[in-house]
Amino acid sequence: MPANLGAPVQPGLLRRNLSCRGTYFNDVKHVSTSIKIYSALIVVLVLIKIFFLISPVTMPVAGNKAAFSPLTILILAVMGLLGLLMARRTGFADIWDERVSHRQRFLIPCIVGLIYGLVTIAPPLLGESNRLHPLVGGSDVHVKLPLSIPYYTYGALFLEIFLRLFCVPLLVWLISNVILRGKWQTPVFWFAAVVVAFYEPMPYMMQDFAGNTALGSVWVVIRTVIGSLFISNVVAAYLFRRYGFLAAVVMRLSHYLIWHIIYGGLT
Repeated sequence: MPANLGAPVQPGLLRRNLSCRGTYFNDVKHVSTSIKIYSALIVVLVLIKIFFLISPVTMPVAGNKAAFSPLTILILAVMGLLGLLMARRTGFADIWDERVSHRQRFLIPCIVGLIYGLVTIAPPLLGESNRLHPLVGGSDVHVKLPLSIPYYTYGALFLEIFLRLFCVPLLVWLISNVILRGKWQTPVFWFAAVVVAFYEPMPYMMQDFAGNTALGSVWVVIRTVIGSLFISNVVAAYLFRRYGFLAAVVMRLSHYLIWHIIYGGLT
């Protein structure tokens, strides 16, 4: 029998045990809340998919049809869940982080998205082409109202789950946590944010690269980097890291409200 079996529990040890237990339950609570909110976002995608089965929509880009397949939704849901877990280990704010205010989570990203939307539509409204945003002035990329509302809600959630929630934390986790053993997390985040920000403008860059000179290709890269499409993706990654994933979603939804739903739906 241990000699100290009947010895009184040390107050300091008791406080440490209670503190660890409280931290554990708080982590479980945060994970549970995050999964519930994330699950709700996936349910929204599924409901929109069902809605378009009843009321089909003509997609402006033929390739977008694959994004609405049940298999794609399932794969995206798994990728987002993995990203959610990696984000907690790589310094990102939680989806419903108690340290983040509603102003930071909703209002600031909404204002940023609305400003980005106004910047996007200003050149065509003034009768000018927007060389810094590849989608402006090209072929029609808009779905008309009212189907534009569920269509671009789906698109915003789809892209943010894939680009922000999965790709950015994945790169940070692989490079900082695995390769660098937890070092340089912030610089690695900015590297990941920049790399992922090239995803949306890349198809248009490839078109401009074709048949271009070396100097012309350099200008294509510069024009992309100073363009609103690229910058907005970097900003979205920053909002995600500071204020949680919902901040990035709100920013894109606010931009789509101006660019696709109001401007695209009424013109």
